[in-house]
Amino acid sequence: MTGGLTRRGVLAGAALAVSSCGGGDAPPARGPRPGSGVGLLNSVLALEHATVAAYDALARRLAAPGRAAALAIARQEREHVARLSEVIAGLGGTPVEGRPPESYASSFPVLDDAADALLLARDVEERLVRAYLDALTKLPAGPLRREAAGLATSEAEHLAVVQGLQGQPLAAQAFVTGTS
Repeated sequence: MTGGLTRRGVLAGAALAVSSCGGGDAPPARGPRPGSGVGLLNSVLALEHATVAAYDALARRLAAPGRAAALAIARQEREHVARLSEVIAGLGGTPVEGRPPESYASSFPVLDDAADALLLARDVEERLVRAYLDALTKLPAGPLRREAAGLATSEAEHLAVVQGLQGQPLAAQAFVTGTS
């Protein structure tokens, strides 16, 4: 036994929690282990929630091809929210909830046109890339780092799409770091 988090372990824990609900027995008392990465992952999850709201807002400012790309990215960001929530719960933590979309809107810049919308998209993607790369250095080795690396890769792909919509090179440098 390695003591690391495995997909089977997460699923087994989730199955145990679900099977213990509603039967009159309290679910087993359990919380996140110190150093498990739950706090760090919840920080990234909060940023993912804000990103979903940003894409929902900015998609309305884009014409057909850009709007379709923004909506596709928003769907993938929702998948990231679901995946991070699953991982956090599997570690014994409580995933942070997203706020209502209108509560995020006050923190977004004014989106007068498509150029403004794409600047917001680029900003949130750069922030996510940086957040995941930072998490990689702080998470315990093993499955959690692989998960963060996979999500960082997805965010780098989103950033490339946004840069393409801005008429810029998809990757201005060899390594995407989340800084322009």
